[in-house]
Amino acid sequence: MIRRLLPLLKWAVPPAAAFFIGRVIYLEWQKVRAFEWRFGLPFLALSFVATSSWFFIRPFVWRVIVAHFGHPVPYRECIRIFVLSELSRYVPGTVWQYFSRIFLAAQWGVPAAAALTGALMELLLMGLAAVPLVLWHIGEVFPMVGWAQRVLLFAFPAAAVALLQPAVLNRLGRFLLPRLKLEYEPIRLSFGAIGGLWAVSLLLWALFGSGFVLFVRSLAPIGFSHGPELASNYAVSWLIGVVTFFAPGGIGVREGILGLLLAKVLPRGTAFLVAVLSRLWLIGLELLWAAVAQFYFRVPAPPGAGETRR
Repeated sequence: MIRRLLPLLKWAVPPAAAFFIGRVIYLEWQKVRAFEWRFGLPFLALSFVATSSWFFIRPFVWRVIVAHFGHPVPYRECIRIFVLSELSRYVPGTVWQYFSRIFLAAQWGVPAAAALTGALMELLLMGLAAVPLVLWHIGEVFPMVGWAQRVLLFAFPAAAVALLQPAVLNRLGRFLLPRLKLEYEPIRLSFGAIGGLWAVSLLLWALFGSGFVLFVRSLAPIGFSHGPELASNYAVSWLIGVVTFFAPGGIGVREGILGLLLAKVLPRGTAFLVAVLSRLWLIGLELLWAAVAQFYFRVPAPPGAGETRR
């Protein structure tokens, strides 16, 4: 039943979300026009720097994981592989960004299993790094959580340490990927190395969340006291967008959730418009760094590298 519904959801959810967002903005248009908009170029420039870390640190994490499989790839080439493959996530389906990364990495002799395992582990680290931001304000996002917020916030590090154990990750991978008819390459990193990559991912979320706060600040007169809440809202919407695999790149779903959360500090129509503009800002950065990576970061693969391992 679920498999039959998935194709319908892939085509129905994004337009439905877009209709909902557009309707909210349309109904609130007079208030949106009357809002005290600002264009803070310095804040936008700082947002560019902070948000761009997304396209440099995530490839670094993936590169470290793949290198531990015995397949080192130049860092500049990893950036190119990452940004080009990420553009594929907007194609309907849940696998194109991974197939793209597998195809590009294969030119450097990286087996499909190693490239895929590295990509999924990097995504898991990013998801776990977003959780502390989510838990920091989860009581305001989901009031029903109440007193459990502090318990979850303090219990999460212990849960993360348990989940990031190499044996646990390998057991999880061997359980899930064969059921998806995908080959799994066992993780060979030590717990210390995995913990270090998680710390790097936490740093990335601090930068990426700050980039979003600066972007909002460049458009609206919001005090920096709302910064942690805005970063937490974005982390919540990002996580929901990731798990909503039937929406390409979480498009529509992420903006809808983000708009609802931003409505706590901004007028509703303005909140949804800011959510849409943040997606356009991110897409613009993706296209920019994809062009830069394709023309300036590309490193020619050694002759025969793509035939060394299959």
